Amino acid sequence: MTAKPAAFLASALSALVISASLARAQGTPAPAAPARVATDSAGAKPVAPATPPPSPVSGIRNKISAGDLLSAESILEVHRDKYGENGAYLAGLSWLARGALLLGNLDKTRSYLADVRARCDRKLAAGDTLEKDHDLETALGAAIETEAQLIQRAKGSDAAVAYLRSELAKITAPVSLRSRLQKRINLLTLVGQKAPALAPEDSLYSAAPAFGGQPTLLFLWAEWCGDCRAQAASLAKARRRFEQDGLRVVAVTRFYDADSLHAREKARADSVWKADYADLAGVPVVFSTASMVRYGVSSTPTFAFVDRNGIVRRYTPTRLTGAEFDRTLATLVK
Repeated sequence: MTAKPAAFLASALSALVISASLARAQGTPAPAAPARVATDSAGAKPVAPATPPPSPVSGIRNKISAGDLLSAESILEVHRDKYGENGAYLAGLSWLARGALLLGNLDKTRSYLADVRARCDRKLAAGDTLEKDHDLETALGAAIETEAQLIQRAKGSDAAVAYLRSELAKITAPVSLRSRLQKRINLLTLVGQKAPALAPEDSLYSAAPAFGGQPTLLFLWAEWCGDCRAQAASLAKARRRFEQDGLRVVAVTRFYDADSLHAREKARADSVWKADYADLAGVPVVFSTASMVRYGVSSTPTFAFVDRNGIVRRYTPTRLTGAEFDRTLATLVK
């Protein structure tokens, strides 16, 4: 295994954490379904519902975080021996590709990437869909992101962005995967560029503002997101501290439910905002799937800091401390 300087490992680990945020991502948050009691073929004897096999991903991630690729590989091998090469195996395999890159083993990175892409291609050719198979979506997204990072190392950011855009052009759904790839593009390109205009489908409290004229903090969130809720206090403090300097906060989310349920979902978001974000009263809440994709919201919360000229000065797809808000906003409002 090639040794890497401590600074690189810290930077790579930070990127890995962003890439796999523990926040709920763009996929629709499915409520827990009530347990069903099956019966035998005669319809008389209750049969306990089948329990899905455990996923190896958590253990693999823990070993990778500890710099132990060999143990991560062993965890996946044990899973395969017990449960076969199922969807969870494919997701775990994609994590080994990311882990090998993080730990500097480029030969293993390329080998795992080739394996993951071949398996994804076979599943898609057999009729599986990214919308219905979450493990397939996860593995393909991880493979594309990891390949982009390899390209960036070898050929630079422009080549990596070109590759990501070519892959994104092939994927029309799901929203979560498109957002994930756009996030990777944004991490390489968005800072220093004009902030993409919001494309509202609906809103709460007031209409979506245009960028420019005053500094803006975009808070991209979801009403069911615990990490978003945990940011409410620090976000409100930052707003109070800098609003005298012209700072405005704009919250952006999207509809996750079917079209026929949007009115109910909007009412639920309204209730959550008033209960959990009371200190942010008056902040416009914009509903826009297109904006959530364009700002790469594959994890919530995501923040974009836009200056008075409408230029993005910081893009952060993860939680922030109060000190980080203050540090960035003190520069933004000047």
